[in-house]
This record gives sequence, structure tokens and C-alpha cells, in this order.
Amino acid sequence: MKKTIWRPLVLGVVSGLLAGIATVTGLSFLTPGITNNTIGFYMTLFLLAAALGGPLAGAIAPMLWVIIAALFGPPDVKAVITIPATFWSNMIAVGAVVALVGLAYRTIFERVKMPARLLVWAGIVIACYVIGLPSSLIPQNYLLGDPPSDILPAVLYSYQTYIPQAIFDILITSLVFMALPSSHTRPLWYEPIKALEQNDGIPDSMTRSKR
Repeated sequence: MKKTIWRPLVLGVVSGLLAGIATVTGLSFLTPGITNNTIGFYMTLFLLAAALGGPLAGAIAPMLWVIIAALFGPPDVKAVITIPATFWSNMIAVGAVVALVGLAYRTIFERVKMPARLLVWAGIVIACYVIGLPSSLIPQNYLLGDPPSDILPAVLYSYQTYIPQAIFDILITSLVFMALPSSHTRPLWYEPIKALEQNDGIPDSMTRSKR
């Protein structure tokens, strides 16, 4: 087992705890309407965890947040999250979609340099919402027994309510990437091919020098 597995594990747990604390302390709130979406800092933390910690951190953070919100969240948040259909749809769907963000960030990190990387990253965040919202809402509405005719309006409404959140997430995460040194924006969950080749070359060079 590589030592790097512990870095994304810790990052995912810390991000999930911070997101849970933000929700419990009232820094997240519900928007009224069809979907009752929770708006706050939690998604920003999920995205940063996925980008820097990879799929493992990206999956752990939202799953831990759902558990904390269901157990200790404010009454309005807790009332929605504790519904089994909402709980499991958020646990599985959001965790899976955010985990994919980690894979996408690794791809652009290897191929796109700053500051152009920020534009591609913004597209990844938007895609996360475009894919993630229906992935969570469709099974949720199905489990709740809502008529199929309600699914499309619910998805469209969720897109509208999450536009400010998506803009906020793109802005904050981009500022974090710009503020961090380049060495700290590298995904922590894998070793680049070049780095492995360099590491492999060190023992060989040392061996040759000894000879």
C-alpha cells in the first residue's frame, strides 16, 4: 500500500468534517421550492478535496457530510437529509460524481498549465453540477414515489437554484489554486510518470557511482 493513500484519506475526512461543521453552525441553508437544495460552503470543500486528494477524498468528504448533516444539522436541513431517499441519493450519487472530479482534475493537471487550467477547471465544476443534480434527484424522486412528470421540473429548478453556488465554487476554488504554490496543487493521490522515472533513476545512478 502506498503511503500516499493516507493523504487523500485524511484530506477527505478533514474536508467532510469542515463541511459538516459549516452546516451545523448555520453556514449552509435551504432554498425553498421543489428541490429544497442546501446552499453553502460544503460543495466548495468537496471540490477541493477531490481535486487535491483524488477520487478517495472526493467520495469520503460528501459521504461524511451527509452523515453529520443528518445527525447534527439544523432542523430544516436535518428534516430533508434524514428522509431515506434523500439520504441515500446524496450519499451515493454525490459521492460518485465528486469522485469523478478527482479523475478529471488529474487529467487537466497533467495536460494544461496555469492559468489556462482554471478555465478548464470551471468547465469541470459546471459539468459536476450538470451531471450530479439529476443523478441525485432522479433516484430521489423515484424512491419518494413522485410522478415522472415532476422530475424534469425539479431538475430544471435545481439548475436555477445552484447557479450562484456554482459561481461561488468556481471563484473560491480558483483563488485557492492561484494562492497555493504549484507543488501544492498537484494531486496527492498519485505519482506522475516523470516523478516515478526520476525516482527509479536515483538508485541506478547511485549504484553506477558506487561502481
